Amino acid sequence: TFASANYFLLIHNNAQGLALYVDKLMDVAELFTKISLFIWAGLLMKQTFIGELVFRIFKPWRLPAELLACFAIFLMAVPTAYTGASGAIIVAMGGVVYTELRRAGARRNLALAATAMTGSLGVVLRPCLLVLIIAVLNKEVTTDILFLWGTRVFLMTSVIFLIVALITRDGSIKVASAKEALVPSLKAFIPLAPYAAIIMATVYFFRFVMNVHLDEHSASTIVPVAILLIVIYEKVYGKPHEKIDDYHDEERQLTVEASVRQATTATGELMGGLLLLIALSMAFSGVIEESHIIQTAADQGTLFHNIWTAVTALILLLAMIGMSGLEPFGAVILVSGSVAQVAYKFGINPVHFWMLVLISFEMAFLAPVIGLNHLLTRHTVGEKEVELARREAEGKNFWYRNERYIFPMCVMVISMLCVGYGPLIYQTYFQ
Repeated sequence: TFASANYFLLIHNNAQGLALYVDKLMDVAELFTKISLFIWAGLLMKQTFIGELVFRIFKPWRLPAELLACFAIFLMAVPTAYTGASGAIIVAMGGVVYTELRRAGARRNLALAATAMTGSLGVVLRPCLLVLIIAVLNKEVTTDILFLWGTRVFLMTSVIFLIVALITRDGSIKVASAKEALVPSLKAFIPLAPYAAIIMATVYFFRFVMNVHLDEHSASTIVPVAILLIVIYEKVYGKPHEKIDDYHDEERQLTVEASVRQATTATGELMGGLLLLIALSMAFSGVIEESHIIQTAADQGTLFHNIWTAVTALILLLAMIGMSGLEPFGAVILVSGSVAQVAYKFGINPVHFWMLVLISFEMAFLAPVIGLNHLLTRHTVGEKEVELARREAEGKNFWYRNERYIFPMCVMVISMLCVGYGPLIYQTYFQ
């Protein structure tokens, strides 16, 4: 804030410059209502027992912790896409993921790593709002093509996660036999039937009665309604807390009113901070755009001599933007106004560029110096568990001592390099 104010007010004597850039938020004001509704839905989900009931499906198979972590990452990608914010999913479902992984025998550092990644992979899937913002601000791409390639990137990243998990496992990969586990696993679907019925009824009500189909434009309305109905069902009729073992959650309320009130209060607090962070990101993006730093570096720098060096420079630049602590929505707006045109100028396909942007940002949120997803994980599971993880890893090798940081970084860096250089390799050697 002070740097931006100093740039506009003192250096360039441009009193209205800062206000003009912050005022750009009004161009996408409708999206902030959608963001708040998605966050509210995510926090309402925290008041339900969907997570525990879903994990009960895998319990009879006695999966190794590494395989269960892969399933957890894959499953959490769906609510991440529908809530539109990776941080909201970590806050809402991170505690469930961590607890279930620990019950499966996962070492604490692996459970922390998987929890931090629960909100990372789904941001490229339909109907994530980050992708919608990109399509709104950049006419070179559409949501359909971005979501198509986003699905492919998600599958690739999931496979990389599985490979890294299997390589770094500290035990054998053994599961229960189908004869022993299949029937109990199928029975675990039965308690989920009412949830599926509520979701389907909500979707079909909007489709046939309101003539509104579930897509990236309507999801912010339909999803909160479905989650609210699930909360009402649970608190009034379901009472799953009476059937689930080890029910200990002081934040999860037992009445509809208390659940809605807590989720609404938390949403107001998060949205206040989020809007302030986005405004600050916009102010900083104004400094970057008006100073023409990126354009000058592209015109004069040696890293932009060809498309290979241009992609390398963009990977480094996008990683630095993400690690600077900018909020993702604000960072996307910054990149749209400054970096995107430079990328297009050097012949980088717009879809290729924006897939690289999304995965670079998610990598950055798992990386030092700030590591936002790790901070949210620490907040969700508690300082005690983090300290126990440190003690548990004492005397082990470097990987296991720092697994909660290295594991996510390893997966996301490999994915980022594949997204960055994969299309170039294909174009150069296979076309």
